[in-house]
Amino acid sequence: MNTAMRISDVTDIVEPSVPDPGSPEFLYVDLGSVDAVSKLVSSPKPTLVSAASSRARQRLRRGDVLVSTVRPALNCVASVSPPLEGATASTAFSVLRPRPELIDDRYLFHWVQAPSFVAEMTRLATGGATPVVSDLQVRESSIPVPSLPDQRRAADVLDQSDQLRHQRRRAIALLDELVDATLLDLLESAERVGRLRDLIESATPGFLGKPGGGAALPFIRASNILDGEIDPAGLTETGTDARGLDSRGLESADQNRLVRSGDVLFCRTGNSATIAKAAVFRGDGASYGAPLLRIRPALADAGDFLAAYLNSVPGRAALRSLASITAKSLISMPIPLPAPAALTEFSGRLRDIRQAWAIERLQSVRLDELQASLQFRAFTGRL
Repeated sequence: MNTAMRISDVTDIVEPSVPDPGSPEFLYVDLGSVDAVSKLVSSPKPTLVSAASSRARQRLRRGDVLVSTVRPALNCVASVSPPLEGATASTAFSVLRPRPELIDDRYLFHWVQAPSFVAEMTRLATGGATPVVSDLQVRESSIPVPSLPDQRRAADVLDQSDQLRHQRRRAIALLDELVDATLLDLLESAERVGRLRDLIESATPGFLGKPGGGAALPFIRASNILDGEIDPAGLTETGTDARGLDSRGLESADQNRLVRSGDVLFCRTGNSATIAKAAVFRGDGASYGAPLLRIRPALADAGDFLAAYLNSVPGRAALRSLASITAKSLISMPIPLPAPAALTEFSGRLRDIRQAWAIERLQSVRLDELQASLQFRAFTGRL
């Protein structure tokens, strides 16, 4: 049976403590140190004591649970591992120090990841662009507290499920690294350096607004370009039909701003999440917005290479050398020119990686669903 208690009833207060003035530096854990996806302190910062932030006020112990009070919907939480013993955390975290006779630290860590806890903190948050909760609100929230043996058993199950999720995410990351390595091999095999125009037929800006007339057709925005692919979620429709252009008498300007399978869409303006992102379109036809350039490859297998290069580190370096990103400047951008046979081989290898990535991503989604189900059962006493 689970007994509802306040988090403050099962944790100790962490008294404010400045970094040791007798040491030249200390390990600082701020919001940027925690990976909100992996729930790990991935990049603690060695910091000079003389340069310590006024927020560096919470000395950590092994088993402490960190809960970010900033943007609680992101659920930026972490458990303090042995190497972080004695590190100092920012006051932007609520540091929960479990009382071992009442609460298992792993159980508490899993609780602050539970959808019900995240939803409550999100509801309590105040502020406009940067919603926050207080340390008091975190501590005054409720937690189901079964017996310690039941807590440990639930934590064991959730640990195992979480480990599988981490392994799946790592497999996806390795596939992303394989794409980079495959592209690097292709670049090293390039016969010469030319210009983007050597590989394409045209680079055409999109519509300032949505085109009209004809039957429905997907309309692609910059926000639809994700992870080198075009995300179909959120695509809207226009009134232009790419399959009946001649019979409908569509203006030539509209014809030039339609996408066909194999074209590359490149975002030339926007925010940090969208600018300079590229993806190959795979479908029957679409139109696209003004922030995008449609790059039409001259060779059938060049699209995959162009998108991968524009998304890569060397490609972004080449883009930064341009005074501005326009259709005219882009086609003049220097680019390695692999042999046609090498482009075909790269496209095939990329297709295999994409298929493996899709399988891994599907399994990752299923593991996330399993974790959510196990969390619900664990915290309602049904595990």
